[in-house]
Amino acid sequence: MQKNRVNYSEELTNLLKITLSITILLLSFFNLQSLNKKKEIRVLGTAIDNTFWEEMTIKHPTYRDAWVELNRFDKVREIDPNYTSLK
Repeated sequence: MQKNRVNYSEELTNLLKITLSITILLLSFFNLQSLNKKKEIRVLGTAIDNTFWEEMTIKHPTYRDAWVELNRFDKVREIDPNYTSLK
């Protein structure tokens, strides 16, 4: 009496194909998601760093150009009433 043997190799092959297909689909999805994220482009010299100008206004409160760089035209008018903006 020989027991009926089940051939698992075909079922395992199908399971492996399905698993690989799902894995490839998921990896493709995550790859596309990472490509769709907008990358921040930074150009050297375009970032506004006001710390230098703020320190300058503390050291030299009547230095007009520091106040201009900080866009504080009310202070510029106090220092120099004849100032005309070129902007």
